[in-house]
Amino acid sequence: MMYKPSHHIKELLYFLIGNYIFSLFLAREYLSFAPTFDTHMGWFYTRIAFFSHFATILMIIGIILLPFTLFIRSRIQMWVLPPLIMFIYQTMLLIDVKIYTLFRFHFNGLVLNTLTTEGSWDSVKLGNKTIFTVASVLLLLAIAEWGGMALLLRFNTRRLHVTHRNLKWRRSLIYLFLPFLIIVATDKLLFAYANFYEMTHITRYQKLFPLYQPLFMDETFEKYLGWKKERSPALLPYQTGTMLNYPLKEPDISGTLQKWNIVWITIESWRFDMMNDDITPNIADFSKQAIVFNKHYSGGNASRFGIFTMFYGIYGTYWHQFLAERRSPVFMDTLMKLDYDFKIMSSTKLTYPEMRSTAFVKVPEHFIEDHIPGKAGDERDNNMEKLFKTFLNNRDKEKPFFSFMFLDAPHAPYRFPKNFEKFKPVVDEVNYFHVKKSGTEVNQGHPLFNRYRNAIHFDDSVVGRIIRDIKDSGQMDKTIIVITGDHGEEFFETGYYGHNTTFSSWQAQVPCILYVPGLKPQKIERLTSHYDLAPTMLSLIGIRTDPSFYSQGRSILEEKEHPYVVVSGWDTFAMVEKDTAIVLSTESYNTGIADVHTGNYEIAEDPKAIMKVKMGQLVEVTKSLGYFLK
Repeated sequence: MMYKPSHHIKELLYFLIGNYIFSLFLAREYLSFAPTFDTHMGWFYTRIAFFSHFATILMIIGIILLPFTLFIRSRIQMWVLPPLIMFIYQTMLLIDVKIYTLFRFHFNGLVLNTLTTEGSWDSVKLGNKTIFTVASVLLLLAIAEWGGMALLLRFNTRRLHVTHRNLKWRRSLIYLFLPFLIIVATDKLLFAYANFYEMTHITRYQKLFPLYQPLFMDETFEKYLGWKKERSPALLPYQTGTMLNYPLKEPDISGTLQKWNIVWITIESWRFDMMNDDITPNIADFSKQAIVFNKHYSGGNASRFGIFTMFYGIYGTYWHQFLAERRSPVFMDTLMKLDYDFKIMSSTKLTYPEMRSTAFVKVPEHFIEDHIPGKAGDERDNNMEKLFKTFLNNRDKEKPFFSFMFLDAPHAPYRFPKNFEKFKPVVDEVNYFHVKKSGTEVNQGHPLFNRYRNAIHFDDSVVGRIIRDIKDSGQMDKTIIVITGDHGEEFFETGYYGHNTTFSSWQAQVPCILYVPGLKPQKIERLTSHYDLAPTMLSLIGIRTDPSFYSQGRSILEEKEHPYVVVSGWDTFAMVEKDTAIVLSTESYNTGIADVHTGNYEIAEDPKAIMKVKMGQLVEVTKSLGYFLK
């Protein structure tokens, strides 16, 4: 009797259902990191997402296999392709489960390169027992996949004469598809609702399953349902069922401490070569009284990651989980315990980047000012200095204070008042359609680059007035001052424009000036990072707790040099060392990303040789990605 495509579809359907059940069995270990039933909504969300997510993956695989099933009538393809695809999928799932169990992150580019790079096994020792276990498991998986398909084909062949006229099984597709839609819709809408209302006991689990894609509908809820998203006490961390192990130990604040005032100035997109007597005369003059770090890197190539690493003192790769849990940094928690006064100001709203939900999540609303008057960054930056001066004059002089100021004028399109148009020629506005990807188009004299320099030149004047305000208040001998950038800004020096795209020095290296009363001015040439700043501040206050309990950095004043620094992006990060940057992925869907750059961020001629030499450090970084996770 002739075999029809419908028979193959039926076999494929049963095969996928069997694999779905099998994948749930393999993936059940993820749920050991999910909340217990004590947290009802968190428990329900993780379970519904568990069934929804793996059903979605199997649905996608089914869609990929469907054309082969319809148009290749030979039963040989049923013997080969579906079992092979599912064997690869189940193997990857099993590997990911074990990686997540050990390190609390999923299979990514770093893991792939650790497994495939020559010389990596000198640092990664599996042992004979592990190898035997892995080989046995793979053999069992192969038997399950090809044996399952063999049984299915044999069973359907015997029943073919009964079922070929009665294809009521097609109705079962509908019966299966409807529950699938309901489960997926429940999963996605529940997360969207939880994210809107800051229900961290749900949102913190968005990275529990590999490749999981959450749904965000804040704008839709506000626009079409009239819901209002407001910052409230519900924003504070929900401690039950946390996936973070941070800090490992709280800093000890007993004993004699020196409660310095701390003024922390961050200039948007301020890259390392934009501090000099010509562009930033006020900051350059002040730096003669301070410590200047000439090889200082941001912890990220975008604001959220750069500022996150400043305050938390840990890699920016943790940002997603800390945002999901609304976990406050130890640095800010400690200042609050020490009864500091606060003045947090920004020319851009602190909801984006999400500093209200991360670094300042516990800071009371009346200490935060991110609706500063002004049409754009230049006007707001100018008004920020005036607000800071008012704060200095009216604050409680008996209490130490912490003030963070985020100046935004140098963010594209690079705003500045007309009287600060020092570098010419200059374009009146940025036309992104005319910005060309060519190193000869945007250079040191280009009108677009001049806009950027003028914006920094303007913010230098703002910083100069802020420093003068501190002097006039008589607080210079009691105040630590930090001046730095959140990240850099590229103008096609390596073929890219702006930031958030590469980990070159143009996008990741920033100026860093640290003024501490009584410390000798000097220039430091060793490698330093934003994640050194928080432990530095706590050390200067007099806290002696080992920074490794709450940070991946150390006091920036220590003479010991970092062998490398880690700079993070949204789903990639780079291990940067001198003239080398190794870029790897933190997400399963980017496992192919593993780029080695040298010099001016050129692709290395022999990346394998470099990876082999750096494998010990890469293994060290792998472990550190899960250092503060349970």
